[in-house]
Amino acid sequence: MRVSLPRWNWTFAPIAAMVMAGVLLAISVGIAIFAERSYVRQELEETGAQAGILAASVAPALAFQDDETARDYVNAMAANPTIEAAGVYDNLGNPVAVYTRSENEPPPASLSLDGSDFRDGKVVVSRRAEYGGTQLGFVYLRVSAEPPARRVARYAGIGLLVVMGALVVAVLAGAHAALGRANKQLRARAEELSATNKSLHVEIAEREKAEDALRQSQKMEAIGQLTGGVAHDFNNLLAALMSGLRILENQQDPEQRKSITDMMNQTLERGARLTRQLLAFARRQSLNPEVIDPAQQIESMRELLQRSLREDIRIETDFPPDLWPVEVDPGQFELVILNLAVNARDAMPDGGVLTISAGNVDEADKPFVCIAVSDTGRGMSPELIARAFEPFFTTKEVGKGTGLGLPQVYGFAAQSGGYADIESVEDSGTTVTLHLPRSMREPATSEAAPTGAAPDLPPPNGAKVLVVEDDDSVAAFVCDLLKQYDYRPHRVASASEALEAVRTRPLDLVFSDIIMPGGMNGLDLSREIRRRRPDLPVVLTTGYSGVADPVQQEFPVLAKPYQPGELDHVLRQALEDAAG
Repeated sequence: MRVSLPRWNWTFAPIAAMVMAGVLLAISVGIAIFAERSYVRQELEETGAQAGILAASVAPALAFQDDETARDYVNAMAANPTIEAAGVYDNLGNPVAVYTRSENEPPPASLSLDGSDFRDGKVVVSRRAEYGGTQLGFVYLRVSAEPPARRVARYAGIGLLVVMGALVVAVLAGAHAALGRANKQLRARAEELSATNKSLHVEIAEREKAEDALRQSQKMEAIGQLTGGVAHDFNNLLAALMSGLRILENQQDPEQRKSITDMMNQTLERGARLTRQLLAFARRQSLNPEVIDPAQQIESMRELLQRSLREDIRIETDFPPDLWPVEVDPGQFELVILNLAVNARDAMPDGGVLTISAGNVDEADKPFVCIAVSDTGRGMSPELIARAFEPFFTTKEVGKGTGLGLPQVYGFAAQSGGYADIESVEDSGTTVTLHLPRSMREPATSEAAPTGAAPDLPPPNGAKVLVVEDDDSVAAFVCDLLKQYDYRPHRVASASEALEAVRTRPLDLVFSDIIMPGGMNGLDLSREIRRRRPDLPVVLTTGYSGVADPVQQEFPVLAKPYQPGELDHVLRQALEDAAG
């Protein structure tokens, strides 16, 4: 950004100085007038207050015609050197008691009105003397003008302003040359700063891009830590399924076949559960704080944690039953726990124990939930602890760590309203503790998806379902399943075939995969069907959680893998919603 400074024509400097001097003089006169009026008003108020006090004091004396007491009050006014004269008068205006500092200026011979006046530098005030709401007489006060020393002091500031005005004129006349030189130097400096500022903006933008890429790579690094364990686990699952299928081919005993089938179903459920955890962990999504039970959240990812560790590392958890809830982003919370588990694994090359514990703590009258991840590894020196939360600082070998794990933990805790700390003893282990504020709300309860039939919804009664699926084996499985639940499926393999079927066939519902080859995916197909047939319900399915998130705002989405009862329930619900 180019900085341009205004150019000043110094030929007008004398005129400007004279104008400023005139303005300063006018201000000085205005201040003098204001000060004088303020002084008069203040003197009137103060003298009026004294007269009021005198009137209240002599009222009883007037009521009882005690002239002696009235004279005592009046003579007491002599203690104030500014009071020149004072008097007390009866209700007819006749003097009862008078005092004068100078015989040449006595109080008035009679008085019948109250009022205030400032004339000839003197303040004159008269007030009614009343007792019990009855007027008994009047009092009179005359106060002399202020001493000359006080008046000089009041106007000294005004004179100072006038002198300053003259100095301003002199300074302006003498400094314009120096200001011209300074202005030239400032222009050169401004251009230099502008170029530096532009370069700094470019560097900041590049740094932000690099940090974003590193944060994502850190998440991918954490996912990469799972790859070996997950591949090993899936190989075990596949081996169990293949063995079960071979046994079923040669097994004729119904009870044995059922036992093997149950085992295979459990194996498939394990694989489906692990897949769901991986998809939930890996997907990109915006931060969305929710109230969660930290113990339940950690226990739900135990299998995921076990996959990231080695077989020589044992996981132990210790959570109290009354652990408070916290409000955090669940995905970020799981990423933090996984990062700490991976760090603990790397600190225990010979195996050990990973302990995750939690507790409720009141810190400085603020309740926190403290979640500690401890290992029995090599520990850290005080020097390493001091730098552990620094971005990009790592003790791991090149290619084995970005140095963003612990800073990400600290940033997560800070963004959640808490903090993180580290305790470590060399050769004994390390404990990283998250201090997260307690949430006063209860966690939302999630209802389990139905696994059997849906007795609360009307039966399909042979509803005609268009199945849009490009995978032949998946399509065959879905069609067989729908037939068992009393649907009449018709399968097509592409969006173009689906649109033709919608145009030519009587249909009650469309069940389509989202990811399909060709120019139109399942979401585009659903929108086109809605445009052509607004009355025809559409249910989508996918195994990609990142795709399902935005789509389910428009259409029902059934996540793969699903149980047969889940499919039946979702389709019945869609038919019921369309009918209603």
